[in-house]
Amino acid sequence: MACSWTFLWLLWIGLVAILLFALRGPLKITESLESATSYFNNLTPKFYVALTGTSSLVSGIILIFEWWYFKNNAGIEAGEDEADDNDESLDNPKTVPECKVWRNPMALFRAAEYNRFRKETNSEPLTYYDMNLSAQDHQSLFMCDEDQGRAEYEIMQVAWRERESEERIQTARAALGINPECASALVLLAEEESDTVVQAESLLRRALRAIESTLNSYPNNQVASYGQSGDTVRKRDLTIQTYIKRRLAMCARKQGRLREAIKGFRDLSRDQSLSTLLSVQDNLIEACLEVQAYADVQNLLVRYDGYGAPCSYELREPRSAAMSYTSALLKVRAVAENFRCATESSIRRGLSSAEQTAIEALTRAMEFNPHVPPYLLELRAMIMPPEHFLKRGDSEALAYAFFHIQHWKRIDGALQLLGIVWKDFVPKVNKDKHTFSSQLESADKELLPAWHEQSVFPKNEGTLMMLLQTFICLAICIIAVLAQQFPTSSGDIFRTVSTIGMQVYDNSMQTFTQWAPGNIIPYLASKQVPTPDL
Repeated sequence: MACSWTFLWLLWIGLVAILLFALRGPLKITESLESATSYFNNLTPKFYVALTGTSSLVSGIILIFEWWYFKNNAGIEAGEDEADDNDESLDNPKTVPECKVWRNPMALFRAAEYNRFRKETNSEPLTYYDMNLSAQDHQSLFMCDEDQGRAEYEIMQVAWRERESEERIQTARAALGINPECASALVLLAEEESDTVVQAESLLRRALRAIESTLNSYPNNQVASYGQSGDTVRKRDLTIQTYIKRRLAMCARKQGRLREAIKGFRDLSRDQSLSTLLSVQDNLIEACLEVQAYADVQNLLVRYDGYGAPCSYELREPRSAAMSYTSALLKVRAVAENFRCATESSIRRGLSSAEQTAIEALTRAMEFNPHVPPYLLELRAMIMPPEHFLKRGDSEALAYAFFHIQHWKRIDGALQLLGIVWKDFVPKVNKDKHTFSSQLESADKELLPAWHEQSVFPKNEGTLMMLLQTFICLAICIIAVLAQQFPTSSGDIFRTVSTIGMQVYDNSMQTFTQWAPGNIIPYLASKQVPTPDL
């Protein structure tokens, strides 16, 4: 498309040059230049006084418009300049789009939740690309090179690589036939065979007992005798244990046992390496929001993302949409009472410092991921979140909004303020052509089902329509020049085209009159709308 636009501009310049050369005689360009020169030589001082006054008036109007623009956009431009000055050594996602795929820490259960949706709607909630990434994750978490020679683990290596769910389940059952306490096989069955969360929790508890028994059977001297191999196996088993505990805490969260879920997530967050690997902090923040423990949520944001800390942290880019929008929610909560029935005009009258801070936090969150507000405001249809997402993409917005929309609804006035800020933010994000790349959009398409209407920012302009408008403009210019150069022939052609158009119109009206009844207009005019009885 860029080449096509370049070609059109070159074509336009060439046509203008050819027309000027061809019409140099009829247009009397030389005589016009000579008359213009004599006209300027005969100007009086009054003309220059009037010209000076007019230019001063135009300059004043331009100054007023510049002041108005600066008043409405100074904060955004200053924030961008400040971020450029302070983050030169950091990767700026506005210029370097990040297309790395991340695990969704809030991913649902395959059988108990995703498959139920598929059975009810006959629509696939997950893509093969997304499920393939999950299979790779399971292989890296539940397998190691030292599993050679152990029959049940060799079978599970095959199970995680199977593409179809039924084949994975049958292979896991074969591994359980060899070792009834194979934790990896029990985890697979809990994820992909259990029809309810209760059944999945039962299998996960059984898997937890099995993996803890395996870990207790490794005394220190035995691990030392294994050497590096024993260390690798033990690390793999610890990873499986952490994964199972996280899923058990999620089961408790889904069943309303919030204190148990929070305790489980807190215990896991103490181990920084494994909790960071599985992003347990996102689960803990969501559970604390459910019990409205906002002080604990604020402490977690400071601990994991720097939000709410001194101003030096505020210059950092947020780590995820969950962090940025949760930080904004806490600031909005402090002033949400003022926006229950607020309108845009009432907001413009004046804002307190707390209200300005809340609006700035919302704007910062929208700059990180503008796909989230349409889902929170229910302007777009919600679908089940994928098992992986791209930061700043539509997949991350779904992963956040699916679980956090209830927390926004719980605070009266929060969605009203979000809607007002979003209304002002949409034109700005659509003008920014470099914040979000086409690579992010195309990568999101692989993670989201084909039947989902993907959210895209900025909105792409209709390229075909722009080309059509350009060609129409060129055609009008050429017709105008030809009409000026050949008035007699152009008039004949115009009259012929007008006659043909009138004939087509008359034929269309005659056809419509023959098809429609003759009394349709009086019938519609006499038709009265019945009024209900009071």
